[in-house]
Amino acid sequence: MGRRSTVAARARGAWSLVQRLGQETIRLNRSGVEVGFGVRCTIGVAIPLVLGVMLGGPLSGVSAAIGALCAGIASRQGVYRTRAASMLLTSAAMALSAFVGCVTDTTPVANVLVTGLWGVGAGIIAAIGPTATAIGINAVIALVVFSHAPYDASEALPQAALVFAGGALQTVLLVLIWPLQRFSAERRVLAAAYRALGAYAGSFPRAKLGAPASASLETVSDTLADPQPFARRGEIAAYEALLDGAQRIRASLAALATDRHLLETHGADEAVHAIDELGSLAELVLSEIAAALEHARVPNRLDALWHALDLQAAALERGHVALEGKPAQSDVDQAVQDSRAFLGQLRTAWRSGQATGGHGAASALRPRERQPFALTLLGEALETLRANLALNSAFGQHAIRLGTTLLLGALAERALGLERGYWIPLTAVLVLRPDFTTTITRGGARVAGTVAGALIAGAITGWVHPGPAAYMILAIAAIGIGLVIFNVNYGIYTITLTVYVVFLLALGGSPEHNAALDRVGATLIGGAMALAIYVLWPTWSRERVPAELADLLDAQRRYGTLVLRAYLAPQAAVEREIRDAQLASWLARSNATASVDQMIAEPVRPRAITVRAALGILAASRRYGIAILTLFARLERGAAIAQNTLETLTAQLDTSMCMLAEALRENHTPDALPRLRDAQVELKRAFDQTGDASLGALVSETDLLVDSVETIAEIIAHLHETSLTL
Repeated sequence: MGRRSTVAARARGAWSLVQRLGQETIRLNRSGVEVGFGVRCTIGVAIPLVLGVMLGGPLSGVSAAIGALCAGIASRQGVYRTRAASMLLTSAAMALSAFVGCVTDTTPVANVLVTGLWGVGAGIIAAIGPTATAIGINAVIALVVFSHAPYDASEALPQAALVFAGGALQTVLLVLIWPLQRFSAERRVLAAAYRALGAYAGSFPRAKLGAPASASLETVSDTLADPQPFARRGEIAAYEALLDGAQRIRASLAALATDRHLLETHGADEAVHAIDELGSLAELVLSEIAAALEHARVPNRLDALWHALDLQAAALERGHVALEGKPAQSDVDQAVQDSRAFLGQLRTAWRSGQATGGHGAASALRPRERQPFALTLLGEALETLRANLALNSAFGQHAIRLGTTLLLGALAERALGLERGYWIPLTAVLVLRPDFTTTITRGGARVAGTVAGALIAGAITGWVHPGPAAYMILAIAAIGIGLVIFNVNYGIYTITLTVYVVFLLALGGSPEHNAALDRVGATLIGGAMALAIYVLWPTWSRERVPAELADLLDAQRRYGTLVLRAYLAPQAAVEREIRDAQLASWLARSNATASVDQMIAEPVRPRAITVRAALGILAASRRYGIAILTLFARLERGAAIAQNTLETLTAQLDTSMCMLAEALRENHTPDALPRLRDAQVELKRAFDQTGDASLGALVSETDLLVDSVETIAEIIAHLHETSLTL
């Protein structure tokens, strides 16, 4: 029975995976239509093709168009400078690859070895991020395509220059529209952030202890870190002020949600109702700021709303007086303080919105100081590469796997003698990814789309027998449609891309008649080879989840310690340092959550950590983050809190989080933690004796901190106890 049930469970898991693949393949994102992006990139591709045909050198036009297309797709990465840099780096990498491909084409052994080496390089630089991944993939594509182009070694340098020129043209087209865009990127992401804060404020009853999502603010921070090059510094500062306001509002909303939760447990219904009404009215203000940003206008005056908000704040204060001497009084007192801070932040954000709607007010704002842009990125990239040059790294394994696959694909291409055999390594590099979910879901859509596109293109060429001009028009039309629907459905985009490549190569002189079946066969071989190699040597997200969770605990430890120390020495606190630590904790949470989501989707049983334990640690760490966020919102630049107990508790929390992170990384039961609860109880006793309001906030939030840390410790300990009994 046990064996039958195991087989049945595996069958259900396999069927669930098949269903997920099918859903991913047919899912349509109707909001993904991007006419502006599609038109701009299509113009960049069309210019070299048209010039090539008009000047009698279609091959040269094809080379430039290849660079233009890949640079156009690379323009989806980054915001301003990072966007242009990703395009130029992609163009340079493709130009180098085109040169090497042309030179090694006549030496099969050298070409096969270089293809494998390029695969290793593309795999390892994927560790740096999506931009580096795109650069690596496009470099391999250029190498494969130009290894089979009708050029000899003497033409290698001019053709490589044309590839770069096509990418540079696409970059120029992007940069030319920047002065015409009045901070559209900044307005869009800030509007999304303020709208998300408004939605949270209007749903306190459902939010309870959940903090506002940080994803939208992460996006804003990344966008403002890469400012509009043609803007005045004062204009950029206005948007930075809005980001600061959004971060403070997020913290205050988390604090009010905590207040509401505590008051609800005390049965202080009037105070709870006042917070709910305050949130509903605040949603209208935040939505108005978002709408003003979206439409590039000044926010409306909102006099009636401000009056209503003041009335609700007054109602909350009356509730404080009515509860005098009762257990809920201190909680209402804290809620009153939080609401006052929140209303002040709302008004500040509204005034900052006015600055972005005009031109004069923004210039009075002072922009932040920035680190050297290129040096910062280069240093981070080199550090990431060094960390991943190991077999225990997911990207190190991916590099070897991709290099091996491309090496075998290049060998198979030459051994089989297919007319379009280069589609074997071409498909393999497009299918193979570092993680299971992307490789299987996107890989299936890629293979299906490539096969369908190859058949469609083959049918058109066999039926119409186009000439050079017709091939050019068909190629431009195919890629134009594909770029507009790039984000609608990956499989459909792959169909249009394949049709474009077929027509482009035909324009360059490669005969396309009767080659469709060879192309389809090569595509199927390349896709099957990539999937088979991944199945034989998989990299499971489950293996890196403990390390990602440990990084999250470390990031939260630093963030929490900085905030708590700011209570001990407010004058020594550096808010910029705290903000940076907060951003680092957001990034670590995003990475950990993504890894856990991928682990859940994998058809294997986790070993180092179970899904339940990972979700439990994420939930507990979220409560830890909410408590720190609330404390940050209530941080005042006043007198230091002279409490040795708080200093002791801060040090013990820091040590405990460090121990738990180490236990996750080293896969062992954590040692006995410091006596956190004793220190927290001492802090509460000091509050009971003094009635110090500043200690009241610390008591409630440190209680949540201690509970979160102890919960994480219990989860990790139970995880290892279970593994020992098994």
